Amino acid sequence: MRNILKLAMVLFIIAAISGAILGITYTVTKEPIAKQVKLEEEKALKEIFPKATSFKLITRKGNYIYYEVYIKNKLIGYALDASGKGFGSTIKIKIGLNPDKTIKDIKIIKQGETPGLGTRVEGTKFTDQFMNKTLKQVFLKKDSDNGTIDAITGATISSRAVSKAVQKSIAEFLKIERKQE
Repeated sequence: MRNILKLAMVLFIIAAISGAILGITYTVTKEPIAKQVKLEEEKALKEIFPKATSFKLITRKGNYIYYEVYIKNKLIGYALDASGKGFGSTIKIKIGLNPDKTIKDIKIIKQGETPGLGTRVEGTKFTDQFMNKTLKQVFLKKDSDNGTIDAITGATISSRAVSKAVQKSIAEFLKIERKQE
């Protein structure tokens, strides 16, 4: 009985010390991680809208978030977030829309797809296909008669994930914008 209490006490002390170390690590790293995430967000926005002078964060009903993008006081577009389940990971995307709601550009922010195949969704050969397209055009050619996007050979699931994520995000944005008018 005495051995059990002694082992329980040792286990409790180890758990308490480990918990304290984790708590301290979280406290120390929380702010630098948040700053890094903000810097990455700003970098992605600047890659899509290099001439922009300001980005205004907009939150709408249902916690839908997007940015209005300005040069001085003139609205030049919108930036939306999108994500879709690819073959090996969730693919996170930043979408730039022109004021006429056509796609200016898309940027893959994060992905963990199969190296050499699915990772090619980040390449400009794939992402440039989205430029100047409307919501009705951002389907894969193999999925729709209206589709204009060629899937990456051997990475149809990743290609489809990007296409569907872009469709979903733009559709939600347009629905919110219609309610505002």
